[in-house]
Amino acid sequence: MPEAATLAPLDRVTLLERAAEAAHLLYDQPRAVELVRAALTGLDQVADPARAGLLHERLGRYLYVTFDESALLAYDQAVQLVPAEPRSAERARVLAGYAQVLSLLARDAESRQVAEEALVAARQAGSRREEGRALASLGVALARLGDPNRGLVHLRDARRIAEEQADVDGLGLACITLTYVSEGAGRLEEALAVALQGAEASRGLGSRAWHDSLQADAGEVEFRLGRWDEADRRLRAVLERDRLTGPHSVHARWERARLDIARGDFGAARRWLQEADELAGRAGRAQFNAQFAGPLAIARAELALWEGRNQEAFQAVADGLAALARVGDEAGFPDLFPLGMAATADRAEWASARRATVEAEAARRNGDKLLARLEALADVNTSFPELSTVLAQSRAEHARLHGQADPAAWTAAAVRWNRIGQPYSAAYARWREAEALLASQAARAQAEEALGAAHAVAVRLGAAPLRQELELLAQRGRIRLEAPVEPPATEPEAPSEAASLGLTRREAEVLTLVAAGRTNRQIGQALYITPKTASVHVSRILAKLGVAGRGEAAAVAHRLGLDRP
Repeated sequence: MPEAATLAPLDRVTLLERAAEAAHLLYDQPRAVELVRAALTGLDQVADPARAGLLHERLGRYLYVTFDESALLAYDQAVQLVPAEPRSAERARVLAGYAQVLSLLARDAESRQVAEEALVAARQAGSRREEGRALASLGVALARLGDPNRGLVHLRDARRIAEEQADVDGLGLACITLTYVSEGAGRLEEALAVALQGAEASRGLGSRAWHDSLQADAGEVEFRLGRWDEADRRLRAVLERDRLTGPHSVHARWERARLDIARGDFGAARRWLQEADELAGRAGRAQFNAQFAGPLAIARAELALWEGRNQEAFQAVADGLAALARVGDEAGFPDLFPLGMAATADRAEWASARRATVEAEAARRNGDKLLARLEALADVNTSFPELSTVLAQSRAEHARLHGQADPAAWTAAAVRWNRIGQPYSAAYARWREAEALLASQAARAQAEEALGAAHAVAVRLGAAPLRQELELLAQRGRIRLEAPVEPPATEPEAPSEAASLGLTRREAEVLTLVAAGRTNRQIGQALYITPKTASVHVSRILAKLGVAGRGEAAAVAHRLGLDRP
C-alpha cells in the first residue's frame, strides 16, 4: 500500500512478529519461522538489541518445535543481545525462554539457574507475564531435580499469573508442565484436572493448538487411571483433527499406540509408532534423546513383550536407557525398567525350557545389571513414588528371572500400583502373583482371589492380551473364573467415508481441495498451512488411497462424494 507506514497502527517488524506468533499458536511452525526471520531482517540489531533479542527468543521457540537443532543458538543470541542491566522485562523473557528449552533438553541444573535469574529480573522490572513464565520453567527444573512439591507450588503460581494476564502461550506451557509434574509426583487425578481445565481455558483464549495438546495429555493420564474409553475418545478426536505438530504430535501418537497395545490392536499400534518414529526422526540427537527416546522405547518394548519377542523388547529398553543416559536422565521414564526386567525373565524362562543354559545365564546377567542400575537411581531419587513402585515390580520380576516363585513380592507391587491409581499395572502384578502362588503350591483360594481380581480389571478395561493370559493361567491351574461382566456395548458411530479410508479430518479437507484442482500453494492458503505441509498431506492421502497421482485421488473423491462440501 502507498504510505503504509503512516497509515498502519504497527510498524512492519511488529506486524511480522505478531503474525509469526499467530502462526505459532496455529501450529504452523514453518510459517512462524519464516515470518520472524523476516522481522529480524528489517531490524537494526545494533541500534535496538533488546528488541532483536526478543525476536531471537521467539525464533528459538519456533525452531525447537520444528526439530531444528539451531534453536539453542537462537536462544544463546537472544540472551547475549538483551543487556543484563538494568533488569528488564525483555531480559526476563529471553531468560525464561532459554530456561524452558534447557529443561526440555534435560539440562535441569542449568535450567534452574537461568530460570532463577529470569525470575529476579521479572520481579524487579514488575513484569507479571514474564514472572509467570519464569516460574513455570523454575517449577519444572525443581521437580526434576528432586523437589516436586516446591516445583508444584511454582507451577500453580505460573498458571494463575498466565490466567490473569490472558497469556495464551504462558497458560499452555504452565498447564502442560503442571500436568507432567503432577503425574510424576503420583497425583494423577490432579494431573487430569489440570489438563482438562487447561484445554478449556486455552480454547477460550483462542488457541486450538494448546487445546489439542492438553487434550492428548489428558488422554495419557486417563490411560494410566484405567479410564480407557475416555482416553480412546479423546485421543481419537485429537488425532483425527490432525492439528498437532512438533513434539506434541509425536507424544499424541505414542499415547495412542500404548492404548492400542494394551487393548491388543497391535496393527494400529504399529502404524502409530511408525508415524511417531518418522516425526521424531527429524529431531536433532539431543532433542530426540531427551524427549522421544524413552517414550518410544516403552511402546516398542510393550509391543514386543506381548508378541513374545523378548530379546527385541530388552534391546528396545537398553537403547532407550542408553539415550537417556547420554542426557543424564535415566530416571525420566521409569516404566522402562520393569519392562526390561520382564523381557529378561521371559527370555530366561524360555531358554531354560529349551535347556539353552548359556542363553538363560546371559538373560540373568542382563537382568541383574538392570536391577542394580534401578536401585542406584532409586537411592538418589527418593521423591518420586512411581520410581519406588517400579522398583518393587522389578524386584518381583528379578525373582522370576532366577526361577523363584515370590508371591509376596508381586503382592507388594500390586499394592503400590493401586496406591498411585494405576489399575492396569496392578492387574499385571496380580497376574504374576497368581502365577507365583500356583507355582509355589500355595492355597488355591489365594491364587483364585488374585487371578479373579486381575481378570475383572482386564475385562473392564478391554485389556485383551492380559485377559487372554489370565484365562490361560486359569485353565492350567484349573481355576474357574467368574463369568466376566462385560463392559456395556455402545453403538459405534458410523464412520465417515473419509474415515473408512483411513483419512483424518485434515486429510479429508485437503482431498476436497485436491479434487477441486487446487495446487499445494492454494491448499495452503485455504487451510492456513504452508505449501510444504500441504504437500505432505497430499502424499499421505495418495498412499492411503493407493493411487498414483492427484487425478486418481480426485476420481476416488468424486466417486465417494468427498469432493462435495
